[in-house]
Amino acid sequence: MQSKKSGYANQVSGNRFSRLMGISLAALMAFSLISPEPVEAAKKRRARRGTTTSGGGGGVVLSTPNPRNPLEHNNRGVELGSKGLWADAIREHEAALNGDPHNPDFRRNLSSAHLQYGSILMGKKKWYEAMHHFREALYADPNNLPAQNNLAACIKALGKDPDDYSVREHMADEAETSGNFAVAIVEWRICVKMRDDGMSRYRLGAAMYKQGKIVEAYEMLMSSVNKTWEKDQKNTLSQAHALMGDILWSVAQKAKSDGRGDVFLKRLHNVAVCYRRAVTVNPDNTAAVQGLITATKEAVAVSDSFENNLMLAGAYQLASDFEHAQLHYAKCWRLNPSDSRLHKARLSYHLAVVSSPVADPGMKNNTVMKVQALLEKRPDDPFLLYVFGKGKEELKDSDTALIAYKKAYLINPFVHPDLAQGLERLTGSNPSEGELDAKDGEAEVAGTGGNKAGPGGAAAAAAKAKPKPAIDPAVISSIESKIAAGDLKGAEVDLMALIDKDPKLGKAWLMLGSVYEQEGELTQAKVAYRTAKVLKADGAEAAFNQINSSRVKPIIDRAKEFIANKESVKAAASLREAIRLAPELPEAHKLLGDVLDQLGDKEEAKKERDKADELTTKT
Repeated sequence: MQSKKSGYANQVSGNRFSRLMGISLAALMAFSLISPEPVEAAKKRRARRGTTTSGGGGGVVLSTPNPRNPLEHNNRGVELGSKGLWADAIREHEAALNGDPHNPDFRRNLSSAHLQYGSILMGKKKWYEAMHHFREALYADPNNLPAQNNLAACIKALGKDPDDYSVREHMADEAETSGNFAVAIVEWRICVKMRDDGMSRYRLGAAMYKQGKIVEAYEMLMSSVNKTWEKDQKNTLSQAHALMGDILWSVAQKAKSDGRGDVFLKRLHNVAVCYRRAVTVNPDNTAAVQGLITATKEAVAVSDSFENNLMLAGAYQLASDFEHAQLHYAKCWRLNPSDSRLHKARLSYHLAVVSSPVADPGMKNNTVMKVQALLEKRPDDPFLLYVFGKGKEELKDSDTALIAYKKAYLINPFVHPDLAQGLERLTGSNPSEGELDAKDGEAEVAGTGGNKAGPGGAAAAAAKAKPKPAIDPAVISSIESKIAAGDLKGAEVDLMALIDKDPKLGKAWLMLGSVYEQEGELTQAKVAYRTAKVLKADGAEAAFNQINSSRVKPIIDRAKEFIANKESVKAAASLREAIRLAPELPEAHKLLGDVLDQLGDKEEAKKERDKADELTTKT
């Protein structure tokens, strides 16, 4: 008998798979082959919607043998389709593809069967059932143009514009929220065709990841970060880099479990690059910072080298864990003190310490002393002068800070974006390069450059800085009146003006967080509340915890549904997303620990439970 392997191939366009390039993608392909996405998922989706089949053609004489392998299931499906028994044909094509998941002919035949069945339902004006089959056709074969056109026709028949991006975006969002990731993938693919930007590709990649299409998800995310992004989408761009890191972390763990130490270390470096990019885009992405620390700690455990310790020190620095960062920078110094990368990293460390709102005065003073020692050797280094000035400003030595700022400004006014603002904070005016007289830079920084005046130098002889006034109660009252009247934008402008004058006004940050929350800008609200919390504003910690709970509650609820339905992989994906958004909440960590335990990953399960216990103790 002649094989019907090609089946309906003439009815739809072929499927073109993009090539996976680079070591990471090759590893992802190997990882995905362990558990390719089964067509059983489609069966379950159809079963939940109550679709039935006639079970074998029901009295119709069939020439194909009873199927015993994927090819015979495919041939039986082609024969059933030729007799108009599309529900049964779909069942057989699913069985064929389930037996040979990477066969493009089987995938096209399944897509074509859904197309034919959907077209019949469309002719009967059964729009929703027809849409279901057209989407199944597009899920199996994204290049099935007739299915895409027919799906658009059904949407139009229901009174919606299928060519409106917002319409398809809403459909994708609804499907993803309900856990129907296959439909979400179909709709996000169409959105990408309409608007091929970074955000659309990221949403498609995220839906693929939740569906378990790991290789395709990584490839889509990799393309998304190289596309166009709006300025207000930097948080999502950061999430895209972080999700790539999560995927590569899974690949690295597979290499570790297989005993491939060298490959494991290479994968960890790739993971670190992704997380580092995520934090570079959005320094407030605490989940990415923690991921970077975890990955680099593993790298140091495998190889206690200069490069790995330098990565780990930088990771701790991003987390404002300056004590651990200092320990690993010191180890780098012992391993290779002449490496130029270490010099740059330590300058970055000094700047981070003096700029951090969480570094204590003792640590800042220690850093200022080290920078002062460096200035003995390089008294005209504008960057060192700026860092020294910033540290002195933080330690309330405004006079010495002003001398350092002026000297740095005269040498290079663009050495740091905050330099001009620092001068404005201390002098009340924003200087241009010509407004500073040369004599302003002649005074030596205290204790450096041969100053004979002793500790304090010119600063000790100058008048003490005027204390900064507290927030004017009348200003607060005015802002509160605007908030009560619904003028949130006006309140936001006033609060930002206060913060620009004094970034340490915890109450202003707390009020700004409340304004953002009322405007629906939850990410910005979280940042404002976190800052207020660091500045120890009354009520800030409670507000910060509450907004975290609000942001992730729908995701955690969805994860609980997956757990109840024993869909552990989907539950784990949802819980990891919740942890990315709110790593400080213990519930998601505890649930993820339980799910990982069910999946057999005992080591990671214990880590998540320990983290949950740690966070519970803190609260």
